[in-house]
Amino acid sequence: MKLKALSVASLVAYKADVILVGVFAGEQSKVSFAADGNLSLSTARQAQAENFGGNVGETLVRFTDGSLAAPQAVLFGLGARDKANEASFRKALTAALKKAKALKAQHVAFAPLDPDAVAGSTSYGLARTIALYAGMVDYVMNHQKTERGGHKQEVRFKKLHFIVAADQVEAAFQGLKDGFAVASAVNFARDLSNEPAGTLTPAKMVKLARKTADDVDTIETTVYGPKELKKMGANALLAVGRGSDEPCYLIDMVYTPADGHYVDELTIIGKSVTFDSGGLDIKPADGMRHMKRDMSGGAVTLGAIKAIAALGLPIKVRCVMAPTENMINGSSYKPGDVIHTMAGLTVEVDNTDAEGRLTLADAIEYAKRQGAKKIIDLATLTGAVRMMVGDVGCCLFTNNDDFGNAIVASGFAQGEKMLNVPMWEEYRDLNKSEMADLKNSGGAPGSTTAAYFLREFAGEEIAWAHLDIASVAFRDRELGADPRGSTGFGVRTLVEFASRLAGK
Repeated sequence: MKLKALSVASLVAYKADVILVGVFAGEQSKVSFAADGNLSLSTARQAQAENFGGNVGETLVRFTDGSLAAPQAVLFGLGARDKANEASFRKALTAALKKAKALKAQHVAFAPLDPDAVAGSTSYGLARTIALYAGMVDYVMNHQKTERGGHKQEVRFKKLHFIVAADQVEAAFQGLKDGFAVASAVNFARDLSNEPAGTLTPAKMVKLARKTADDVDTIETTVYGPKELKKMGANALLAVGRGSDEPCYLIDMVYTPADGHYVDELTIIGKSVTFDSGGLDIKPADGMRHMKRDMSGGAVTLGAIKAIAALGLPIKVRCVMAPTENMINGSSYKPGDVIHTMAGLTVEVDNTDAEGRLTLADAIEYAKRQGAKKIIDLATLTGAVRMMVGDVGCCLFTNNDDFGNAIVASGFAQGEKMLNVPMWEEYRDLNKSEMADLKNSGGAPGSTTAAYFLREFAGEEIAWAHLDIASVAFRDRELGADPRGSTGFGVRTLVEFASRLAGK
């Protein structure tokens, strides 16, 4: 998508497929493109006839019939002027961009926005949000449909322009670039989670990580295979992967700013089980159908480091992923097995379908050995999380309330909702085992006991937070700017949190 911020003397002569015009509730009669006001009058009449009141989510298509160089203008509601905020602006943008998509527009231009569209906003901030949502709304699943099967190529946005005051062009252009960089990372994560498990294998994740490092000078990648993992004692990860013909790996990616200077460090760990059959405690067919998405945490992790590097944030970020498959053969790990983890703790396998926490246990210990002091892990860990948040947000668990609250705030700032779930001490002992230090399934409440399992490996000396994204990583419905299927949930939160740590 070609991005441009520019200043024009008059919208009348400006050429685009569609011009998007933000309108506050009750102010639709003030919209005017022409100096004589005639277009304003006809627009007001059309708005009245179609019951367009400028409320958030409402749109009105105005066919200009030669009054403008652009054949169509879309008025989109910003809501009440005194109640406008970032959340209402995001919702308004989504509606406007979806309408532009429905009109098959390729060149989309945003008319100058009233500063009240978001209280305290800047041209940079508005432009960044516009490009972010344009990129996310324009997403098309990496399907494998063919022309022979009747598929027609989707019309995509090719140009996105934002018209601003002459002295704001540079700031707005930077905002467009930064917003689109984050959108590209979100869409990259969506693509990975949507890709069939038959092609997105552990080896393919390794290939993608290495390609990222080849493409981005500020990222270095180290990959450990089965022999190295055995030497370092990653027996939990190796146990999960034993039933698969695909070898498992541990991927360590490090972003360091180009000038070598950074103000803070952050480690992100993403669950990367590329397919989960449940192991010998096999899942039912319905539960297994979409288990290609069980590596969504890793997809988000990889997307986030790409975006952070693209923004050049002055923060060092380490991303750790342990791609593997949880499959069944004669070598599969078994219920009742006792595993000696990298951290030295022993774990009795209570359920082979509680495999993600085993891979994360070794990944967390690896990160700690690299000196991690702040860790965020993301995982499609438990179906039980839906009982708390449905498919709207995720649950966060932490050993440090200040750390957890800062992540939640970052999520809400980007429209990614999170519930900070208290970790009551009474649930900790549910993970105890008679045969080993721990068992890998503590029972109900499943999301909390799973989080407590991970907390045993994170410890209490570092700041750690676990995001259970099983509720929201993959949806069977379209919601807001998210399509059906993979959402890329978490990329925006991680980038926002890293930006705040970096003081940006």
